Amino acid sequence: MSEIPSFLQVAKEAGMLAAHLCREVQGGSGGAMDKNDKSPVTIADYGSQALILRAIAAALPGHSIVAEEGSEHLRASAGEEGSAKIVQLVGKALGKEVDFEQVCAWIDHQGGKETPYTWAIDPIDGTKGFLRGEQYAVAIGLMRNQEPVLGVLVCPNLPVDLSQPDGPKGVLFAAAQGDGCLKVPIDGGESQVVRVSASADPADWRVLGSVESAHGDPQAVVAMMEALGIGGGFVRYDSQAKYGVVAEGAAEIYLRPRSKPDYRENIWDHVAGVVVCEEAGGLVTDTDGKALDFGHGAKLLENRGILATSGRAVTDAVVSAFAQTV
Repeated sequence: MSEIPSFLQVAKEAGMLAAHLCREVQGGSGGAMDKNDKSPVTIADYGSQALILRAIAAALPGHSIVAEEGSEHLRASAGEEGSAKIVQLVGKALGKEVDFEQVCAWIDHQGGKETPYTWAIDPIDGTKGFLRGEQYAVAIGLMRNQEPVLGVLVCPNLPVDLSQPDGPKGVLFAAAQGDGCLKVPIDGGESQVVRVSASADPADWRVLGSVESAHGDPQAVVAMMEALGIGGGFVRYDSQAKYGVVAEGAAEIYLRPRSKPDYRENIWDHVAGVVVCEEAGGLVTDTDGKALDFGHGAKLLENRGILATSGRAVTDAVVSAFAQTV
């Protein structure tokens, strides 16, 4: 696995470029456009994906890609103004002139097929949070033979110190299998290795859930908390930033129940976060306590929901309580 650190560097650099583009868009207009499934997508989603996949194509052209966006909707919906805007944003980030066809080609890059490596990319995880000016994450994950081995989460709006929500914001979590998890302030400052909470008392445990009720039943989360006597509170965040919060020890549980019986999670919503959490000492399973199976393409077809915790004892307690309350 000696090649993984060099891959991590590619992901970190691409993630930072993408995050700065997202910040620039968020500071002006998000440029939201509904996709066919009525989920929102922005110029920043497309610009972020273009920068990330350009970097992977340049450094690791044979690696396979699974990413959330494609250029077809952008071509159909951006119009002249949107097309010019994304070209300007990507060109500014790269420090050189680009054209619309180049940007679309980067967005659509799929890499090779005969490779053990597959990147799972969500250029803006939590687009609704992004549009509200709240939490979102640039999520870059890598699998080797369908096993997550590398994760970068850039969370531009997450406080550097969660105990000071009005203080500096913007952190990058970077993790590679066997090397731990590093938290880096993206605007400068001291980096630190992070570890999950060691709390064994449910009265002190803190729980994270999704802002969007459609992404996880909040009533089911509260019922689980009551069954276990969890007293540390329930905070709802958008995006994979929740994995980073568990990784740095600021919550013990992130529970995302399946919102509908037939719903299956997209892998790009979890690969990066799984590595970040587990390299900090945490554990990620489904809500039945089963290991996540990334071997079925773009969806977690064999898993129900998501559960990330600070360790096995917490997972076992939550799985047992959750099973009794749903």
